[in-house]
Amino acid sequence: MTLGALLAGWVVLCVSTHALAAKPVDPCPRTSSGDEWSARCFIEKGGERKVKPRYLKRIEANGYGMAVIVIEQPREMVAVNRQGIVVVPNIRHTGDFDYPTAERGIGRFAIDVAGDGRRPVLQCGYFKAEQFRIVVPAQYDHCAPFRQGEAQACRECVSYCTDEDCHDRVYVGGEGAALAPNGEILRTYTLPGLDKVCGAGQVAQTRAARGGGTLFLNCKTLADPP
Repeated sequence: MTLGALLAGWVVLCVSTHALAAKPVDPCPRTSSGDEWSARCFIEKGGERKVKPRYLKRIEANGYGMAVIVIEQPREMVAVNRQGIVVVPNIRHTGDFDYPTAERGIGRFAIDVAGDGRRPVLQCGYFKAEQFRIVVPAQYDHCAPFRQGEAQACRECVSYCTDEDCHDRVYVGGEGAALAPNGEILRTYTLPGLDKVCGAGQVAQTRAARGGGTLFLNCKTLADPP
């Protein structure tokens, strides 16, 4: 191969690579692509968040007229209807018992009740997947996923992880509620305080993760008195 042919091939390769690199990323792709959306694809008016009108054709709804969108920053999964209205915000989707593999198709979601654009104050509830129909409004401070046909939620309570990976939690203080998949309250109960959450002969030790946020609780056995 001559030097001229080599140079010509190199120029073609550079131009092709540059064209691919310069190709703009669609910030609001078709929902069936599974790609993330930009928050700029939405507008909020009158307390209602929805997809901007020019992007409505990008929504490819399921048989119930709903579609799921993952917003890139701040990261959030939402469900929208054909009109682009966000019907279920802040869908929990990172745990084994959350959407889309939640027990009986009952997932968890949350709303920011502070609404001041600063540090969010979240309250949680439950929704039916596919239909994205809310079965329990966002009215609890903490919501556990459904397990064996029930979910535990609480108000005026504090949630503590009981293992390093936060697979299990315990709610302390406030009022708890056992919920059915249809949203019915099966029973309510008073949650124990830190002085009673551990068993006899044990004391509760708490700590916060580095950087704050997650709280941990460990029940330490008291040493026998001398």
